[in-house]
Amino acid sequence: MTRLFINSAAVVTTLLVGVSCSPEPPADAAGEDMSTAPAETSGTGATLETAEALGLSNARMPLPNLVTAGQPTVEQLDALADAGYRHFISLSPSQERGAGWEEEHAIGRPFEFERLPISGREALNRDNVEAFAALLESVGDQPTVLYCGSSNRVGAMLALKAFWVDGAEADAAFELGQNAGMTGLSDPVKELLGLAEGN
Repeated sequence: MTRLFINSAAVVTTLLVGVSCSPEPPADAAGEDMSTAPAETSGTGATLETAEALGLSNARMPLPNLVTAGQPTVEQLDALADAGYRHFISLSPSQERGAGWEEEHAIGRPFEFERLPISGREALNRDNVEAFAALLESVGDQPTVLYCGSSNRVGAMLALKAFWVDGAEADAAFELGQNAGMTGLSDPVKELLGLAEGN
């Protein structure tokens, strides 16, 4: 089962994708590992260790049963599904390098795939964050993989959801975003959270 969420603001400027969510190593500028959240176990092979063992780029587990990561390969996605992951959500536009194959691939398979295209900082708006929150609410606590090119957009959207939708404090929301892989979008997210200097 596949669902496609399209917002005009999210698909207009895909040229920024390479800047906002290009593949990055799972470390901050100082070279320290930002994945501080412990792995959670869901009673299946749907664990952070499973994702890491498969070589999933920038894999982290900032929330229970939610792995955040960079773009998986076909083989990685299938192996994750075999391990117990039942939902895959991509924030990459379908025309982005490495993306676009998932909708067809998911047909007839025992997992659901959804795409919410987030093309860069201009797509970090309340409409997209509310659509994102609805997606995560629909999967509940089932094992889910949430990804984009490097997990930069994933972290940004989780931070904004935590602040705008869930009512988290700005500092805690920003930390969640970092733990989920946010790097290049840190500055615009700080501004939206009211954490930028001068606010």
